[in-house]
Amino acid sequence: MGMAASQARYLGLTARKTNVEYEGQQINQARTALGNQSAALWNQMLGLSVPTVPSITDYTTLTYSFSDGINNYTITDMQSVDQKDPDGTEYNKLVTYKTLTTVYKGIESTNSNPQVQKVTVPAHTVIDPDIQATIEGLTYTLATEEFTDGNGDPVALAEITDADVIAKYLEANGLDALPAGCKVYSYDTGNGIGYTHLNTSADIQATDTVFNGLKDIPEANSYKLGNSEAKVCLPGDPNTSLVDQEAIKQIIYDFGKAGGITQEMFENGEVYRYEKNGNVYYTTKAELDDCWGKSKHEEQEYAISSNMDFQPSLVHYYATNMDETITSTDYAVMDDASGSGRYANIKLKNMSTPFNLKAEETTNQKGYDDAMNQYYYDLNKYEKQMSDINAKTSLIQEQDRTLELRLKQLETEQKALVTEMDAVKGVLQKNVESTFGTFK
Repeated sequence: MGMAASQARYLGLTARKTNVEYEGQQINQARTALGNQSAALWNQMLGLSVPTVPSITDYTTLTYSFSDGINNYTITDMQSVDQKDPDGTEYNKLVTYKTLTTVYKGIESTNSNPQVQKVTVPAHTVIDPDIQATIEGLTYTLATEEFTDGNGDPVALAEITDADVIAKYLEANGLDALPAGCKVYSYDTGNGIGYTHLNTSADIQATDTVFNGLKDIPEANSYKLGNSEAKVCLPGDPNTSLVDQEAIKQIIYDFGKAGGITQEMFENGEVYRYEKNGNVYYTTKAELDDCWGKSKHEEQEYAISSNMDFQPSLVHYYATNMDETITSTDYAVMDDASGSGRYANIKLKNMSTPFNLKAEETTNQKGYDDAMNQYYYDLNKYEKQMSDINAKTSLIQEQDRTLELRLKQLETEQKALVTEMDAVKGVLQKNVESTFGTFK
């Protein structure tokens, strides 16, 4: 081989060796990057929390309860204390306990379709049995057709011929008709006009004659709600039942201060009672007038309905028995008579008698089931994350093995190039010596 050819061969081997070294550097950098990715996955795996199976004991509580013979109580909380009363009683617990009891309460609601009808009742006269008077020794003399009292003084009794008044009189006294020969007479009782019926076909003498009074009723408004009559309620009125009066009192207690039914409204005859769907409700005159006065039927373009339609909602009230939880807190003496670690008796400060305690373990099954569901969710999530990390790690390891194999190939190639370069270098050395050695 000539010097020029050897030199060219050496340069080509050098360039190829340089490329091999460059590719080896790139492979090392790629393996370093893969190592960083593997380290990041490792750190991610170390940061994962392994789910823990929930223990049912964490959702099980020991509940104490007792009874006073009327109510059943459940202790919801107790704290250790050191409280001593002046009488020497030492309380070791501050307990909070609750009981479910029935209470009578007023309820406010609305009638969305009240159908209020307002009816005006004109002034009229009725027979009032509460207006009474007695004429002692009443005497009627047929010859003179005069009435006198026990003192012989004239008594002004006037015959009544008005059929309407007679009919009211009969109704007030539970009579179907007047007895034979009797007529109805009026009399000034001093407390209104009274009425009685007498047979004046012969001389009579009567004592303790009771006269039914005449009572003037002024014009008033009456209401109906649909087909239900709204009746006014008054305290102490025989026509207002005790049930109604108790219900209204409870409603006043619960809502009077909030602008609902007040005692003043009740006393002034502004509270009305009506029934709907078998239930009794109470409302006020102002509410009834408001519904009647704000009917929207006139605003309907093609309306043919009455004032009962398109009315605003009516605010009404009712009273009913409701279950309510009453919670109390009090000092107590609790002792463990059995030595089992559980309390057997309780003596509350505000009750004179100690009670036996009933201990019962209760498990929040729903809470435990929810915790188990969360555990299975977290476990699946953990296993999915671990599976993803393992898959990524396997891929990195496969890529690293491929790069490592290629690096070994480059290393073998580099060794071959070095050997060949040494051989070419030796040829070049001999060519130099043989060429330039002539002139030595």
